[in-house]
Amino acid sequence: MAKKYYWIFFTIFFLQIAKQGFCQIGGNGSFSFLNIPSNPVNLALGGVNVSSSEKDVNVLFQNPSLLDSSLHNLLAVNYTPYFSGINYTTAAYARNFKENIIALGVQSINYGNFQLTDASGNVLGQFAANDVAITLSSARTQGNITFGGSLKFASSVIESYSSVALLMDFGAIFKHPTQALTIGFTVKNVGVALKSYTPFDKTDLPFDVQAGITFKPKYMPVRFSFTAHHLYQYDISYLDKSIIKKDLNGNVIENKVSPIDNFARHFVIGTELLLSKNFHALIGYNHLRSAELSQQNISGFSGFSLGFLIRTKLFNLSYGYSGYNTAGNLNSFGLVCDLNRIIK
Repeated sequence: MAKKYYWIFFTIFFLQIAKQGFCQIGGNGSFSFLNIPSNPVNLALGGVNVSSSEKDVNVLFQNPSLLDSSLHNLLAVNYTPYFSGINYTTAAYARNFKENIIALGVQSINYGNFQLTDASGNVLGQFAANDVAITLSSARTQGNITFGGSLKFASSVIESYSSVALLMDFGAIFKHPTQALTIGFTVKNVGVALKSYTPFDKTDLPFDVQAGITFKPKYMPVRFSFTAHHLYQYDISYLDKSIIKKDLNGNVIENKVSPIDNFARHFVIGTELLLSKNFHALIGYNHLRSAELSQQNISGFSGFSLGFLIRTKLFNLSYGYSGYNTAGNLNSFGLVCDLNRIIK
């Protein structure tokens, strides 16, 4: 019982600290690469999910409390060719230690090489830019509830400038003892910047509070997930004040998001079609992504995502596709290997 109160106290304590590090919506925060979906399954289910898990060690990036003993000795590698030639790679490994499970994850994004010039435009050479985060996670189950935590070391380098941060995730899930029902909650990226790019920079960390539910109706081969994000902040709309809209009479239209639209931006819907034991089709919808990235008068595929998961005895193959904008969309590829069977 004392351990339960320890986790609760820890979560509340760091929530208070996190108030100093809130990141604003709209791309103004540092280490925002931590919000990129880490694997194809997560990408295909809408990009945010804290309650769905079925033998996938990648869940440590979504909610550390989703880790369990069934993930022992699983190794995952994922690759996402991001926009403009950027390469995003993640890897994860889990192992059981007595009553706990320990997992290690790495997120790496390489922005490529850029031309280095002086103030007059003279070419001096090239420079590189990349971000890396190393995550150590642990989870422990007590009855129907699992508590988990992650410690992250994140580093960002742009030419001779660098930024370093120490962050933590905390999570808990409840699994119904008789029904296919899971409820998850997580507090992500609570921490402090150890070093900024310059002494004058303010480092805003990508803090978030998320909650979700995953359930499977008893006689249906479908599993649904509903996830809410940015629960600490109601208005998460990003409005470009430089864009002025006018009606047919030339009157300025107030650039404002409706309350219903703003509320809907907090939610992500994911659906898994369990077509067979070895093949799952994945569909997702992220309303925030749709609202922010859709072009005016063009609905397109923004906010929607899909993919599939193929299971075998030795490994799982997954693919995810997500609509962002007419200018480009994302593909992601993943492999999860069961080293317990491969090494035999």
